[in-house]
Amino acid sequence: MAGLAMLKAGPAAFLFASTAIATPYGRLFGRQDDYLWPSEVADQAYGSSWPEFVNKTTRWSTYEAPSFNEIFIPETVEDLSIGLQYLSSAGKPFLAKGGGHGYSPTLSVIQNAAMINMENFNYVTMNPDFSVTVGTGAKFSSFVDVIGNAGRELTVGACPCVGVMGAMLGGGLGRFQGLHGLTSDATRSARVALWNGTIVEASADINQDLFWGLRGAGQNFGIVFEAVFETYPATNGGLQYSSDMSFSADKLEDVINVTDRLLTPELDPTLSIAIAIASNPETLEPVILVNVVYPGPESEGQKYARLYSNFSDTMTEQMTPWTNLGNVALPSVVIGGCPTGNRHNQYSVLTRTLKTRDFRQAVDSYSAFIKEHPTASSSVIFVETFGQAGIKAYPDDFSAFPHRKQFNNAVVFSMTYTDDSVAEDADAWALQWRDHFAQPDVSGYGRMVIYQNYAHDDEPLSALYGYELWRHERLSALKRKYDPKGLFNGYHAVPANLADWS
Repeated sequence: MAGLAMLKAGPAAFLFASTAIATPYGRLFGRQDDYLWPSEVADQAYGSSWPEFVNKTTRWSTYEAPSFNEIFIPETVEDLSIGLQYLSSAGKPFLAKGGGHGYSPTLSVIQNAAMINMENFNYVTMNPDFSVTVGTGAKFSSFVDVIGNAGRELTVGACPCVGVMGAMLGGGLGRFQGLHGLTSDATRSARVALWNGTIVEASADINQDLFWGLRGAGQNFGIVFEAVFETYPATNGGLQYSSDMSFSADKLEDVINVTDRLLTPELDPTLSIAIAIASNPETLEPVILVNVVYPGPESEGQKYARLYSNFSDTMTEQMTPWTNLGNVALPSVVIGGCPTGNRHNQYSVLTRTLKTRDFRQAVDSYSAFIKEHPTASSSVIFVETFGQAGIKAYPDDFSAFPHRKQFNNAVVFSMTYTDDSVAEDADAWALQWRDHFAQPDVSGYGRMVIYQNYAHDDEPLSALYGYELWRHERLSALKRKYDPKGLFNGYHAVPANLADWS
């Protein structure tokens, strides 16, 4: 889910103190190293003594996170280019931040780096042909507002506080994928700053190889600072049926059985189901939350919700504009998961089916874990079940996204806590259950399949990017061409050499 997850490492929104703009870096905040920023951008770079440094460099998750001793906040594309030229020539590690939700522990290889905060690239503009131009600082909340208010739509993640670009680069799952495919499937073009500051465009007409790789493995090749997306006429006039229900833990089998039946033979392409298994903050007993969204008449949405509400403890339902859906659908988990700076350690796996036996074992184990470790009571098991038809409508080689026939359910084990004394046990618990659900007789797939935006750091890269040799060859060739020095290796790095694929 987007709220769990996605770069999810990508790029963010802009506030800048006027006094800081007026005074060059070197005079205000003394250097911590021997580097000297070019004069053209020196007033956009700050050291760790800058009063806003912590605020501007804090990311969504602080688990196994990158660290920074400088921040660069480019104001223009030219500034970004100059900054990258400087950083790459000086051998200074760097990481771009847009939404800042990328939580993979692979990012921990980036230490004592310069953060390139892309908050000045926070814009969303509808074009006359109903395409939309987006800067890498924009989040889904503003993206949806602009598109929805124009009477259009496209696939977005469930969490409004996730960055648009980071989600797209890993594929971009979401509620409309059954109708329109992934967020990345709607991408028309992208503008990219390469490691040496070179600015290139990628589309179906120019740099087609890069355009292919950006959609599914896009964190590997440069900083995507702008993209143009296709949009579609709003379904049902932009109104969505949304229902949230809660259940006691003894109703788990009923919830899973209903959801799995809806997957047979294939989920209605317009239907979206999200299941969260959380804990009651007072009793620490497991609570099951289900959200059903249907972009159609209320009566049709109710037909699906009633399959669950017949045995739910509570139920709310409403017709709401798509522009408001992110605020009202499963809010305790989605909006509740937006604050930055907490520990989020997440493992996930894709499954073809949902099996009651395995979920019962996982939930019982979860209940015991939370009672033993109450400071981790914000942890959840999350399941996203979205339509498949729109994804399958594209050929397998349409983009670098490899899972067009293996994207039924995303099962996420999200461990959240503030007390680091539980970190080791939380990691072991989530890893154990990710591995359990990845077994072929549980997942329904012959090999481990992982959505790249939701990946951890221990999976074989083929599980993220596809097992086919032609995919490895194509991605490695792109890596050698566009990132020859491996400066974009922080997020599930594609190997430059075929022999290094796992």
